[in-house]
Amino acid sequence: MKNEFTIILPSKGRLREKSLNIFKKKKLKILSAKGERDLIGHVNLKKFKIGARILYLHAREAITELANGTGDICVSGMDLLKDSDPNIQKKIKVYKSLNFGHADLFICSPIHFLDCQTMLDVSEIASDFIKNKKKPLKIGTKYKRLVEKFLIEKNVKNVEIVESKGATEAMCRLSQVQLIGEIVSSGKTLFSNDLRPLKKDGLILKSSAACMVAKKSLNKKGIKKVLSLF
Repeated sequence: MKNEFTIILPSKGRLREKSLNIFKKKKLKILSAKGERDLIGHVNLKKFKIGARILYLHAREAITELANGTGDICVSGMDLLKDSDPNIQKKIKVYKSLNFGHADLFICSPIHFLDCQTMLDVSEIASDFIKNKKKPLKIGTKYKRLVEKFLIEKNVKNVEIVESKGATEAMCRLSQVQLIGEIVSSGKTLFSNDLRPLKKDGLILKSSAACMVAKKSLNKKGIKKVLSLF
C-alpha cells in the first residue's frame, strides 16, 4: 500500500462496540494477529489503495496520542476533548459528531443533601463549609478543567477539586468528597450509589462520540477518503 493511516479506536467502554460497528456496516474486517484482545489491528481499504492500522487505546489517551502524532484519526468523546489541555485541543479538528455515546456531564449530589438542588445551593454550602468547618467543599471528578471552568462561570467559590482516578460515583459514599462532577447516561450508576444530578442548572456539557482528525494529518494524501468512512 502506498499510504497507510493510523486510526485510534476506544479499547473498552461505551464507545468501543459502536466504533467497531462503523467498520462492520462498511463490510470492512479488522484483522488482529493475536486475537480480539490484541491492541493493534489492520484493515485493508483496497478500493482506496490505502492501508489503515487500527490502534486500540483508552478514549482519553486516544486524544493525547492523536495530538502528538501517533495517530491520524480517532473516535473519542467530546467531553474528553473539551477537558484536555488547550495545547492538545488546538492540534485536533472535530471532523464529525457521531450518533452514539450520548451522555451529559453534571454536578451531582448525594440524595440525602435535600438542600442541594441548584448551583446557588452549592455556593451557599461551600460558604458554610469554610465558615463552620474551616475547609473547602470537595468535588470529585475526572473532568478537572471542565468542572473548574463551570464553577468559575457559576461564581462558586471555596471549593476544592479532587481528581478521580477510578470510580467517581463511590467518592461521596467513602467520604472523600461531598459532590462529584460526572458523566451521566442512563443514570443507573448514580442511583445505585445514592446520587442525583443537579438538573436545574448543574449541566456542564452535553457530549457524544466524535470522529477527530489530527490537523497535521489533513495534508496527507488520501486522508479525505479515510474520513469518508465516518
